[in-house]
Amino acid sequence: MSDSDLLLKPVAELADLIKSRSISPVDLATATISQIEHTESALNAFLDVYSDEMMASARNAERDITNGKHRWPLHGIPIGLKDLIDVQGKPTTGGSAATSGEPALRDATVTARFRDAGALIAGKLNLVEFAFGFSSCNPHTGDVHNPWNLDRVAAGSSSGSGAAVASGSVAAALGTDTGGSVRMPAAACGITGLKPTYGLVSRYGVMDLSWSSDHVGPMCRTAADCALLMDVIAGHDPSDPASSKRVIPSFASRLDIDLKGMKIGVPKDYFFDGVDSEITAAVRNAIALMRAEGATIVDLSMPWVEMGRAINVGVLLPEAASVHRTRLSENADKYSPAVRYRLEAGSEVSAVDYIHAQRARAMFGAQMASAMDEVDVLVTPTVPIQTPTIAEMAPPPGSPTASSGGEFPNFTGVFNATGQPSVSLNCGFTADNMPIGMMISGKAFGDATVLGVAHAYQRITDWHCQMPSALS
Repeated sequence: MSDSDLLLKPVAELADLIKSRSISPVDLATATISQIEHTESALNAFLDVYSDEMMASARNAERDITNGKHRWPLHGIPIGLKDLIDVQGKPTTGGSAATSGEPALRDATVTARFRDAGALIAGKLNLVEFAFGFSSCNPHTGDVHNPWNLDRVAAGSSSGSGAAVASGSVAAALGTDTGGSVRMPAAACGITGLKPTYGLVSRYGVMDLSWSSDHVGPMCRTAADCALLMDVIAGHDPSDPASSKRVIPSFASRLDIDLKGMKIGVPKDYFFDGVDSEITAAVRNAIALMRAEGATIVDLSMPWVEMGRAINVGVLLPEAASVHRTRLSENADKYSPAVRYRLEAGSEVSAVDYIHAQRARAMFGAQMASAMDEVDVLVTPTVPIQTPTIAEMAPPPGSPTASSGGEFPNFTGVFNATGQPSVSLNCGFTADNMPIGMMISGKAFGDATVLGVAHAYQRITDWHCQMPSALS
């Protein structure tokens, strides 16, 4: 088996190979480092690669497994972390020149849980500065390129995470999602990315953008892999005030959902309005396939849903301004014009307007919950437009923001406003061979159902098995 074939396997397959001793963690770590070296000049997905530490951890994992102490499924599996997530002894930069560069004093909770599971921390992944954007363009750290077409964005803000998983540079990664920053890169890069229910995964040790909208989630090749990672990182953390105390059974053990009898809601409003025709066709075809497998398709009237993204932004902007207030006052010149512009806009939002947005959010969440009483999940496009080029997303001279691509987070942000679980997965390709994302969203704490429906779709299709060719 070649290294490239090995590295493009899902986590579940790699875990079985390690468990059966067909490969060793040292073999996998060595191949991972080689792949990163091969892809980095084209992708710019990593900000720091922990080669020495990963090899030391791989040797420890190999010793433990040899001694019968195997911790399936992540033992010996390389994982990448978006550079908002603390790793003890390493700086967390947020992709910005405005951070101190001081090493983190301790691991984030998710990092510690990965270590406890025997995973190998491969390094820190590139992102839009402070996760405040959706392009993959970053003037401080360089732009992240899409493995399917190097001229196009990998989307953001978890751009490095999406590109690294799609290219086989890591088996899986974590991203963060405040308005779609896990799901947009998943859609653009042709992988699977889950925004879990708010409070299900600890944010302790993760740099804030908008504390009431931030989520940490897995980015993997398959829904089954997302479930494996969720079994490790989900669960109550007393260090995170927003962490849910709900007891969550294993996600991986609840994957085998039969589409027959599932009620799949398809909104009649907003989510298909003005959407690119190739995206619409691919998502409609996926819905038809699920119907053919026995799912009941329920067309839902949701005229109010178009307010979701505006509510998301109305909460996000002032919270981000609050998070960055001190740093911005001291280091404004070290922020990129685009991020500084957004933060300054957030600082202009009045307390009255912020409270109004939060009240609207509560009412919106109640409407969504009521609408979803009729169905198990909603199925929609992830994004309304085809993946833009880096040139299209770069701000023109004299402007802090790009003149195109602003529609990208219109659909994903809806589910940050509500905190519901939402996953993006590949459901086809455009005429120029770019992935198309389909979004499956569920009820609060219905993450297992969302992943189960995604897994059922991936069992009967092979879109997620396609590999990018731009790097070959």
